[in-house]
Amino acid sequence: MAHVALMPFPAHGHVNPTLPVASALVRRGHRVTFPSTEEFTGAIAETGATPLVYRSLLAGRDLPESFTTEYVAHEPLRCIDEGTLVTEQLKQKFAEDVPDLFVYDVSTFPTGRALAAVYGRPGLQMFPVFASNERFSFGQAQSAELTEPVRADHPAIVEFIGRTVRFLDEHGLSDMGIERFLRPCDDRNLAFLPKQFQLHADDFDDRHTFVGPCLRPTPKADSWLDESDDRPLVLISLGTTFNKNAEFFRRCAEAFAGLPWRVVITLGSGGVDPDELSDLTGVEVYRWAPHTVLLQRASVFVCHAGMGSMMEALSFGTPLVLVPPDVTEHRINARRAAELGLGRVLPFDTMTPEDLRDAVLGVAADESIRGRVADMRRHAEDAGGPDRAADALEAAMA
Repeated sequence: MAHVALMPFPAHGHVNPTLPVASALVRRGHRVTFPSTEEFTGAIAETGATPLVYRSLLAGRDLPESFTTEYVAHEPLRCIDEGTLVTEQLKQKFAEDVPDLFVYDVSTFPTGRALAAVYGRPGLQMFPVFASNERFSFGQAQSAELTEPVRADHPAIVEFIGRTVRFLDEHGLSDMGIERFLRPCDDRNLAFLPKQFQLHADDFDDRHTFVGPCLRPTPKADSWLDESDDRPLVLISLGTTFNKNAEFFRRCAEAFAGLPWRVVITLGSGGVDPDELSDLTGVEVYRWAPHTVLLQRASVFVCHAGMGSMMEALSFGTPLVLVPPDVTEHRINARRAAELGLGRVLPFDTMTPEDLRDAVLGVAADESIRGRVADMRRHAEDAGGPDRAADALEAAMA
C-alpha cells in the first residue's frame, strides 16, 4: 500500500476532477492524503481519502470580472506567495509521514515540486485546464489574449523571479535552478480532458496522459427528472467563480419566456442569492442542483466555458452554448469548443435574450453539432477517466 498526497488548488474546478482519482486509489488499497481548505473536507472524506486542512491566501478570493494585463502580470506573484505559505504548513505535517508520491496541479506546483524534491519523492503534475509543455504554453496563450500581453520585464514578473529564487534557497533547493523549477510540465502529467480537445495536441508526447473528464458518481436524484415531462431541458450555470451577475440570469429567463422548455438555473456558492431572482417566472432557480443528473436529459447546456463544466456536458453528450466572461482562460476554452463544432459562443456583456434563445434553439436542432458532441463523448469515454489516472499514478511510484 502506497501513500499518495493529492494536492489540487482548493477551488471546485481543480478539486472536483481529482476526487474520483482519490476514490480509485483508495479502492486499490492505497492511502491518500488530500490537503485542502475546510470547504472541501466533506467531499474529500467521502472518497475515503484523509483531508488535511491548511490555510490559503487565495482560496475563495473574489476574482475580477475582467482580466487586465496588470492583474495577469501579478498572478505569478500570488502563486509563489501561496506556495510559500502552504509549503511551510505541509512540510511540517508531512515530516513524520512522508508520502510516496506528490500530485499537484498548475496552481500548486511550487508546493508540490518543493516537497517532492525536499523528501526525494516522485512528483506528478495535473492539468484541469489545457495542458502545457515546452512547445505550447497555456499561460502564454492567455497572455496573448490581452490587449497588451505581459512582458518578461514587467516589474511583477521580475519580483516573482526574485521571490522564487528565495523560495528555493529557503528549502535548500538552489541546486535545482529556477528554470527547472518553473518548467511547464513534469516527466509525468495528467490532463483531465480528451487529447482530441487539447490545443496543439500533436505537440504532446507520452509524458502527458490525457485521461478525459473524471466525474464523481452520478447521485440518485430521480426527483429531478420526471419521466412524464417531455419538455426539452436547458441547464444554465456560470459556475462557482464568475457567477455574480444577476442580470445575466434575468436575461436567460426572458429568453425562454413563453417557450415550452424546462429551464433550470444553478447559481453556485458565493454568487447571486436565489432570493434576488425569486420574482422570475417560468424558470427553476437553485443554489445547487445535480448537474450530472440534469445533463443526462438536457438538450443544451448554457455555461461560462469553464473547463470542468464543459467536460461534464461532453461526458453526457450535451451540446454547448458558451457565454464566457472577459477572462482569458474562458475565452480560449469557448473558442476551442466552437472550433471543434461542439456548440456556439455568445458575448457575455452584449448577449440579448433573443440572442440566447436563437442560439439554444439552433444548437438543439443542429444534427451536425450533436454528431460532433457524440464523437467527443466517445473520446472522453475512451480516455479512461479515474482508473487510467490511477494507473498513471501507480506507474509514477513503480
